[in-house]
Amino acid sequence: MLNLMSNSSDKNDPKEYGGLMARLWNIDIVHGHSLSLDQQLTVQSALVVPLSGEASLQQVEQITRMNKGCVYFCAAGSTFGITSDDHRSVEEQELTAVAILHFGFYEGELGCGRLHEVDDAAFTPYDGIFVVSSPDRLNLVCRTMHKEFHSKDPLKQWRVQIDFQELLYTMVAGCGPYAKNDKRQALERVKEYIEEHYNEDLTIDELAGLSELSPKYFVEVYKKTYGHSAMDYLANVRLNKAKQLMLGSDSLLREVAHMVGYKDEFYFSRKFKKAFGISPSVYMKTRKNKMALYGSTTLLGYVMPLDFTPYAAPLHPKWSQHYYNVLGPDIPVHLDAYRQNHNKYANLEKLASARPELIVSAYGIEEWEKDQLRLIAPLYEMPGEHEGWQSNLLGLAEVLDKLPEAEQWIEGFHRKISSYREKLPPGRMGQRTLLTARLHQDELMSYSHPGMKELLYDDFNFQPALSLDFENGRGLTMEQIKESCAGHILLLIRQDSETLAHWRRLQATPEWMTLPAVREGSFHQLSSYPWREYSPIAMEHMAEEAFRLFSGKCP
Repeated sequence: MLNLMSNSSDKNDPKEYGGLMARLWNIDIVHGHSLSLDQQLTVQSALVVPLSGEASLQQVEQITRMNKGCVYFCAAGSTFGITSDDHRSVEEQELTAVAILHFGFYEGELGCGRLHEVDDAAFTPYDGIFVVSSPDRLNLVCRTMHKEFHSKDPLKQWRVQIDFQELLYTMVAGCGPYAKNDKRQALERVKEYIEEHYNEDLTIDELAGLSELSPKYFVEVYKKTYGHSAMDYLANVRLNKAKQLMLGSDSLLREVAHMVGYKDEFYFSRKFKKAFGISPSVYMKTRKNKMALYGSTTLLGYVMPLDFTPYAAPLHPKWSQHYYNVLGPDIPVHLDAYRQNHNKYANLEKLASARPELIVSAYGIEEWEKDQLRLIAPLYEMPGEHEGWQSNLLGLAEVLDKLPEAEQWIEGFHRKISSYREKLPPGRMGQRTLLTARLHQDELMSYSHPGMKELLYDDFNFQPALSLDFENGRGLTMEQIKESCAGHILLLIRQDSETLAHWRRLQATPEWMTLPAVREGSFHQLSSYPWREYSPIAMEHMAEEAFRLFSGKCP
């Protein structure tokens, strides 16, 4: 019986593989010179395999540069995204290709002849990475499986399942305890060490020793792997930690500098200003507050126009990617935003520890949550969407003493809308009709929210291809879409493995390809952000994206 060190809490507990079976549910290969795959939710577990080019895998807050010959595991219910790392010109780049395999592990129940699904993560290495001895062989196997999985020959489809079982066996059998002599893993250990010991006096010799590489070779290979030096990464970690310490803190500048590893506060100040364009003292004066946001990442779309950075807020690299990238380093306390405040009790505990002076909550949170929040700090609940984003922004601005900033932002927004409207081509009436829809698993349904209606129909003067009385979320057939004669179709596609697989099949059908909007190039796929959010910043970003789509200035 095969034993493997697992990622369970007891690293010495070997897992038994007798009776274990695996099922490959889907395999896809994504490719491009500037590959960018937004974070998607994995319904089943996934294996990500780099085939060519240079790419990084993002899982929650961790970004890993992928190496050929490695297979990266993403657990069911988690999110991952992929970005190309090659910054050379398109002509010089190698085409980046990545295979994504969705699968499940199953185990037989004694005496009943049935299979039940088991936790895939329990049968993977604890760092989630398999190392395969032959990268070329791995590449060939993945491409062959992809071809045969999508074949119409049942025997080839059956063969794929056998090949997948064999691939898993090769991966698992070759996997042992953490391999200290693996160069990539050694560098990842160094990154983790920097993130944990950033406030210490770290040297190249010390970091090279951790990686078991010579200092000269360590410097060379680290820069080649990550695109920046280990010392640059250390400085970046320190400065971002400093920003978080300065927000809502009464610490002196000298104390902040010492806490992040700088003995000389003047040297720290020069580094900070060079990195962020503002001195630490000015940053502390303009950003100091202890206001917290609770319940929805949409609230960040209301505080940004006010030039106000909260002390605590829900953030997630998938469900709030824009805010996570722009505001993440500036917000000291990150509340869990998995599926919009899914982990409520943990968030309330973290908020209580942060001791904010004011809490702004999303509309419609439960009464017991409001009671708990009021025990922590005074509470302001945002009004619902029915009040409109402008009214909601002005109300929040009044609470935060930022009314002039809100009025100025709204005025600038309307100037931008007027400019866009004047520059849009008038078009014939048939071309001005618009259908907005959403794809979830295998179901097409009508979709819109107040922001989309306000922007597309009121501001940009499009006509709805279906009556606005058509119920939001109502199922749509291909016949109804065809009969609507929509001049433009905007489609939101849920970023999970099942929906994406169905979308690939739908695009290949004659019914889809013969839709007038598809034939004439006026079909547009929308991203979840900003098109599922109703906030001032989302409205601004929707307007910018809609202008690019409809003005013909969209690549």
